[in-house]
Amino acid sequence: MTRQTPKNITLLLTLLGLVLSASGTRAQVERLAKGPGSHTAPRAAAQPPGQTKTPGSPSYRFTLLNYPGAPFTFAEGINPAAKSSKIAIVGGINTDVPSGEGGFLAKVSENKTVTEIYQALNDPQDPVQQNPAGINDSGDIAGVYVDSSGNYHGYEKTGGKFIALDVPFAGASNTEPYGINNSGEIVGAYIGSDGHNHAFTYLGGTYASFDYPGAVDSFAIATNSSGGIVGQYADASGWHGFELNGGTYTPFDVPGATETFPGGINDTGVISGFYCSTDECVGDLSGAQGFVLSEGAFTTIAIPGEYCTVALGINNNGAIVGFYQDAAGLAAGFLATP
Repeated sequence: MTRQTPKNITLLLTLLGLVLSASGTRAQVERLAKGPGSHTAPRAAAQPPGQTKTPGSPSYRFTLLNYPGAPFTFAEGINPAAKSSKIAIVGGINTDVPSGEGGFLAKVSENKTVTEIYQALNDPQDPVQQNPAGINDSGDIAGVYVDSSGNYHGYEKTGGKFIALDVPFAGASNTEPYGINNSGEIVGAYIGSDGHNHAFTYLGGTYASFDYPGAVDSFAIATNSSGGIVGQYADASGWHGFELNGGTYTPFDVPGATETFPGGINDTGVISGFYCSTDECVGDLSGAQGFVLSEGAFTTIAIPGEYCTVALGINNNGAIVGFYQDAAGLAAGFLATP
């Protein structure tokens, strides 16, 4: 696996493992990190988007998330039972500094005014690049770090301590956790001895590997309190979403989408994510839009006029976190509250 540059690593992890070993994905990440134009210095912060509404769907109030001093902020995970005064969000930042901070934890209160409190979230024992991806209601966090040799490892932060996670299967490498539920179950993906990506779960010290039936590559992205899992799989026709409940796999694609990328699932089974409807979008995310899948119906979340809108985690109240990129190339996180 080719080592990623510090400028690209946070976004690579944010995109939840889009064929990490594929050169096409590395090019995609590099283009998105640079934006439609090439930028080498921080720009002014993006302006908060207004409300957006898909016909027949709820409107959303957007709160802009910008880690102080970071030109790129990517919100990924939100605690499941988050209410207006107890919202915890984790994600990645890109400071364009080789040894810069990689992860953040934000506490957001939405009362009469919105208050955001940020703190860096990085294991001091592993100072290269790292990125938290999921958080539960107990404050336990699952994420990824990269060692000095460019190898990916997972971690769980619980009780104030970082615990390294690496799947123990023969020939496995590059363990990447993406989600954690309130039981402490962690889901993610790893590269097997066959060179392909496989999904895994981890609970109580026990790892289990699984694949979507017939898939070339499989990723487990998020899990809810009942153990339902949402993920991605690849076959000859591209990338698709799947839900796994009680041993039963259910595939899904956003209608008209070229590729579908789930990002989260809440306790009522509502799924969030993003999709591409053109081949160009698959290459550089231009025009990517968020989606919500509820009771078999898809609705779209798109910030009008922006380069792309990427929806990722969702909580039990339907609040969604993700990021968007503007025409100037700056990426900012958002919290979308219905």
